[in-house]
Amino acid sequence: MDLGAYAKIDALESVAKENGIEIPRLRGYRLMSEERIISEEQIEEAIKEQEATVYEDAITSIPRFSPNSCWHEYSGKTDWLKKKYLIYKTIEEVDDEGEMYSYRKVIGIKWSLIHGKNRKAIKYALKKARIAVWKNLQTFNKYVGREDVLYIHARIGGENWSHYGGYNLEKEPWFLEKVDDFFDDTYCDIYAKIKPNYKGGEV
Repeated sequence: MDLGAYAKIDALESVAKENGIEIPRLRGYRLMSEERIISEEQIEEAIKEQEATVYEDAITSIPRFSPNSCWHEYSGKTDWLKKKYLIYKTIEEVDDEGEMYSYRKVIGIKWSLIHGKNRKAIKYALKKARIAVWKNLQTFNKYVGREDVLYIHARIGGENWSHYGGYNLEKEPWFLEKVDDFFDDTYCDIYAKIKPNYKGGEV
């Protein structure tokens, strides 16, 4: 979920209404005129984070090594399996009080222990994750700086949209584009064309 966009719902609700925009399961807004380009380095970091999620999901999934499964187990057994299969790196950081702390971060998986269909399943999930991150963030970058575009974050990504059958988002006069959230595809980002030059309640 985009917490930054969620925090702007009250402030930007009038912009949506003035442009005839009404989205079910709304979770946030952003004015693209106020946003900054996401750098290639940031995109690559996001891809690495999603790869780590794929590795962990493969170990905790039910059945095991099914990274796209909706079911996961978190137990002493999966803790042991993580130690066996995952590669960690110790990260040291400084907290707000200036104190040093460290934590272990997943950076890979021991491919020598993964074979056959399990290996193929994880490789396929990694490919999908990379594409999803790239598509989501590059779509965001395409509209950065536009004074006539409103970003809308809603929990209607993936199969969630099927619950709103009969409402054709693409036929709305303001609709530009939508893309599922790469971190959680039950959410999606929608880009809407609005009256430009919105300034503190005036359009």
